[in-house]
Amino acid sequence: MTPAFGGTAERLQLDLGGHRLGVILERSGPRSAPLWLLLPALSTVSSRGEWKPMAQVVGDQRHLVSFDWPGFGESDRPAITYDASFLRSALRAVLTYLRTTHPGRITVVAAGHSASIALGLAGEWSARWQSLVAVAPTWRGPLPTMTGWPPQQFSWLQQLIAAPLIGPALYRLNTSRAVLKLMLRRHVWLDPDLLTPQRIREEQQLARRPGARFASVAFVSGGLDPAVDRAWWLQQARMLQCPLQLVVAAQAPPRSRSEMEALTAAADQVSVVPGRLGLHQEFGALLARQLLENVASID
Repeated sequence: MTPAFGGTAERLQLDLGGHRLGVILERSGPRSAPLWLLLPALSTVSSRGEWKPMAQVVGDQRHLVSFDWPGFGESDRPAITYDASFLRSALRAVLTYLRTTHPGRITVVAAGHSASIALGLAGEWSARWQSLVAVAPTWRGPLPTMTGWPPQQFSWLQQLIAAPLIGPALYRLNTSRAVLKLMLRRHVWLDPDLLTPQRIREEQQLARRPGARFASVAFVSGGLDPAVDRAWWLQQARMLQCPLQLVVAAQAPPRSRSEMEALTAAADQVSVVPGRLGLHQEFGALLARQLLENVASID
């Protein structure tokens, strides 16, 4: 286990949905400082390493914790059915573990689709949170967002990618460097200079870890979506028993941005930061300074 943002990595064994899975968690900063739990965005290239630019600025001012979601990054990636309920159980298990070492309130910073996983625990856990910071949040996967179709319309795709022989072959095509570069340029990062050959190779290596195709196709096809309409999004936000800080991505894809803007109706604080869905990576330093200023008052 190699530290992804300068901390110390550990392996947690969690019982999730009848499976015993290893989840890689990383900590940095003094344990006596206020704790921020950083949830990586869910995507084909999801990793706790996304938080490195932000962690470098935060430094020792906070105790930072992040983890690779089951099915992504360095965590175990078994051939199982991944859905929002499964990921909520993973987040619940991590939160329970953190309470053994940090019984006080924590700040949850959730990027992209992970914000909908955190909102799914609003009624159950948010009374223990200082605040929830939703960074460029989404609740629909790429295909349902692009087409407007419900996730059930894409169940065939999950079955196809899960199939032996043809599944790995198709997934390999979909994680070619050309496809990854196109995806990152259109939806994730604003600056084309970030898309260096070395960076694309690193993202491809991450996307092609053994077993990665199962959780990845679930995300892309809407299998990780917690609901089928926006009403859930707003209902969960209004159930929060802590402040909600919303960070809108200024250059997010239009349909994704419209969902972020809809969430402003339930937010206690709203800010707009440059970038697309990967703003927490590309503009991590700016985000860190903003959160240190805005969240400090309630830590």
